[in-house]
Amino acid sequence: MSSKLPSRNMRQHGRRPIPAALSLLFLLLLWPPASIRGDDIPSQPPAAPLTAAKEKPPKRPFQTKVVRGRVVWLAEALERRYGIQSVADAAHRALAVETPQGELRLLLEDARGHAFRVDERLRQMDLKLLVREYESSPVLQVVRVFEVLDGVDYEIDYWCQICAIAMYELKACDCCQGPIALRKRRQSVPPTAGVKALELAPR
Repeated sequence: MSSKLPSRNMRQHGRRPIPAALSLLFLLLLWPPASIRGDDIPSQPPAAPLTAAKEKPPKRPFQTKVVRGRVVWLAEALERRYGIQSVADAAHRALAVETPQGELRLLLEDARGHAFRVDERLRQMDLKLLVREYESSPVLQVVRVFEVLDGVDYEIDYWCQICAIAMYELKACDCCQGPIALRKRRQSVPPTAGVKALELAPR
């Protein structure tokens, strides 16, 4: 008895059609999730442009001049001259140059001005201060310091004998960390040539 293969029509009719819902399920299972496709990854905002470097303030014009007088604590001078009393915390808060004419000018405490805070000897001297006076600024910036003795100018700084370097305030040597000494150098040529100075009245 010979076996007969099913006819083409029988094979076609023998297949069961795949339901549409099942096909959709297969499609959903086979389709990659959004996290893989990248559909749900938010687009990155464009990078912010690099900000320019912080601009330096414009240089203000200044006048170089010589002021003569003594450096004092501002609070003490205000009380002595005007009877104005400051709170105790302000006693040593600010330094000022007191001129013979009675003017008080605030002193900037940079590397030069800070020397008057840490070394009391400087506050006992009759001085010529070569300063910068900036436009619209109430403070004076010290450039050079001179003591006036018997009409002669002596430039003031600090000197390390070991390292042979000069410094501008009393502290340990910047190099060897040893002690430094107050130095006075006589000036043969007045450093104030061409600069009008306020005359120091006798005290």
